[in-house]
Formats: sequence, C-alpha cells, structure tokens
Amino acid sequence: MALLRRLAAVALLVLVLPGTGTAEETLHLTGLLHDGAGQPLAGRSLRVVLGSDPTPRAPAAGRVLVTGADGRFALTAPVTRSPRRVRLDSLFRRHDALLLEIGFELDILGRPALHWVELDFIAGTGPRRGIAVFLPGGAGLFDQPLPFRDSDQTWSLPDDPQGLRLTSPGVDVLVESWDDGQPGRIELDLGVGHLAFERR
Repeated sequence: MALLRRLAAVALLVLVLPGTGTAEETLHLTGLLHDGAGQPLAGRSLRVVLGSDPTPRAPAAGRVLVTGADGRFALTAPVTRSPRRVRLDSLFRRHDALLLEIGFELDILGRPALHWVELDFIAGTGPRRGIAVFLPGGAGLFDQPLPFRDSDQTWSLPDDPQGLRLTSPGVDVLVESWDDGQPGRIELDLGVGHLAFERR
C-alpha cells in the first residue's frame, strides 16, 4: 500500500504542448538497482531506454547496461525533454514542466516488461514521477499496458485478466538526487527497486 500511496501522491493531470521538444541536452544518469529491500543486485543486465530515442518501445531500443559489484549503473546520453503543463494540487492552475521519460526493462514473473517512468521537472520543486508498465504486444513492441484493478488495488496480466493478482507493478523508481541548473546538462540519480511479488 505504501507504493500505491507514493504513486497516487505524484499523479498528475497533464496538458501536452505542441511542438517537438526543447533543445538536446546531455543526461548523466546514475542509479542503484536493488531488490526492493535495498540489497544491491550486482552483475545484472538492465536495458535502459530514453523517451527521445528512436522507436523507444521497440525491443532492441536503448542500451543494455550491467550493474557493478555495488549494484550501481551509469549512462551518459543525449536526450530531449518535452514541454508540457501539469496540474499539481489545484484544478485551476497549471505549471510549466519539462518531461523526461526513461524506460527500464525488468521482468515480471519471468516475462519481459518495460517499466516506463515519467519525470516532470517543475521549477521550484523536485521532479514529479509517474510509472506505467508495458508488456510486448502482437507486433513485439512494448505497447500493452499492465492493467490495474481498482476493485482490489492489484495488477493483472493482460492475457489472464481474471487470474493471477499482483500486489505491485514489479518496479519502484525513486529520485535520489537531481540537478538541471546548468544549461544543456541533466544529472539524475535513481533508485530502481525490482520488487518481489505477493500473489493473491
């Protein structure tokens, strides 16, 4: 339930602005891959996709990283953030934001899944985060959402909607630190938890 509260706390109503995005920047991404209890996952392969990559939902998009002995990973790559306006705590006020999208491929019960993280950078606040999960669809693209069930606050597999219930979407991503104050440069450190499942 703590995960659900965190996800709900950062839920945003957004208005996407027209255009192709801002100028290209350099993303310096670092992070810790852990098991959800904080234990580092060393020597693990982790595919990382940026939203501004060509065909980011394709199975071969992005870069495959390998975590070190301390579970950490690092990536430096060009990225383009997209301007949009978001609602935070008021239905009548929108805030200018720059959207950075990052995908992490980590399995759900042995099945490949792309965990899609949206980070809205808003002046004067920390990045606001949302997470969605996509499984491969008929064409092989990661475009099939993992359904969420409001009735019992669980997720289910798309091809088995009445079967197995999952108590989490499989991954939690937290922003540990960030700095985008220098023009053309974004520094971002994330904690990526590959969560264990409780079955219902």
